[in-house]
Amino acid sequence: MKRIITLLLLAFSLSAAIGCKNDKASVQTESSDPETEKNAIFAVADKFHTAFKTKKSQDIKALIVENGFYMGTDPEEVFNPIAFEKYLLEKLTNPAIGTIDYKIDRREVNIAENGQSAVLVDQFTPIAFTQYIPWRMTSHLIKKDGAWKFDFISLSMTPKNDVLPAVNMAAFQEQ
Repeated sequence: MKRIITLLLLAFSLSAAIGCKNDKASVQTESSDPETEKNAIFAVADKFHTAFKTKKSQDIKALIVENGFYMGTDPEEVFNPIAFEKYLLEKLTNPAIGTIDYKIDRREVNIAENGQSAVLVDQFTPIAFTQYIPWRMTSHLIKKDGAWKFDFISLSMTPKNDVLPAVNMAAFQEQ
């Protein structure tokens, strides 16, 4: 009889523990308050920009997923995470690149209805690279293990339309 009661108590305890675990998991996958999620996404983006400005590629590595897709401003700069980290390390440790400083001029975010992914757009002008041409970082983030991480980043230069003729002339390369 003691064995049966002990087995029943054990089975009940395991059921309760598994039930609690599942409740916690379902709470994690449900979308939180949109304002809270927006602030969490902005915090991750701010960490990215701080790491970029302070030239800490390892800090950027912690913010990206292992199967992501990342692009620089040059048409040839299309990277997997390992190549992206190597590229950042090479570029950011180049002594010819001085202080990297900028402020975010515009930031937009669109969070998916399920609260598990988001599109983020940051615009800024990194004077160390382009004094008069703003950049746009278009990115996609996913919520992985309760934390937001980048699984896509595309950096592009975004000159104003009225200066495009001058940009085209400057970029012209005779064949």
